[in-house]
Amino acid sequence: MRSSICVFVVLYVLTGSAFAQQAIPPTPLTLPGSFWISTGNAGPAEPDNRISQGTLEQEITTWRHGSWFAGPFVSLSFTADTAGYDWNNKHPVTLGAKLQHRIGNGVVQAGAGLMFERDPISGDERHPTAFVGYWAGWQGDVAAHTRGRRLAFPGSVNVSSGLLTGRDPDNWMSYATLQQGISAVRAGGFAVVPYASSGVTFDTKRRTWQNRLTNDAGVKVVRTITGGVVEAGVAQRHQYEMLTGRGTAEPVVFVNLWIGWNPVANR
Repeated sequence: MRSSICVFVVLYVLTGSAFAQQAIPPTPLTLPGSFWISTGNAGPAEPDNRISQGTLEQEITTWRHGSWFAGPFVSLSFTADTAGYDWNNKHPVTLGAKLQHRIGNGVVQAGAGLMFERDPISGDERHPTAFVGYWAGWQGDVAAHTRGRRLAFPGSVNVSSGLLTGRDPDNWMSYATLQQGISAVRAGGFAVVPYASSGVTFDTKRRTWQNRLTNDAGVKVVRTITGGVVEAGVAQRHQYEMLTGRGTAEPVVFVNLWIGWNPVANR
């Protein structure tokens, strides 16, 4: 679910920051932010469990030079599930700073900060966090969902690596996801998008649940709204645990919402 949200998060940052660079004086103070929420089946790794997660993030772009921009951010997240698993019920808060660089239809970013989340083993509630990432999209995802009658092929690649959770603060985690869709039916602001995605996750501590291959094949209905997008879909998910050789499959149902903003603070 999260990979679909990333498509619109970074697309908004790219278009919003490009507009700001053209329309206002150099080095403006802008306030890009976003809110996203996803809910649906957890997948074959946790059968019959439904999980919801979301993040509210606010940045301040205090420095910009060409296609480079940087600034501090605050992020408030939550995860909850119906099974009551401890690792799926959390609400971390992160304070940090990011450096981002636009490259064509994508963006590279690196960041660091402090995450507030309790480690159930040590009891510590503050942990350093650091991450690097890359996202790129093609065929104009928003335009492919909303305009024209011809076939369009919206897709994206998303890669991230870092110290990403306070529940396992010394574990460096990495993931990569590739998604490709076909926007074949569009009417009344809605688009029906058959899609396939493939993702891999791994870590330095070799946790079974962090070393997986995940493949989805499904269809989603996408609707753009003011400042964002909402989508709902179904897919057949196949997961393979690389350390155990165990493979499982289960249908999943999901609903995603993303809303973003990028106002100018000093005109």
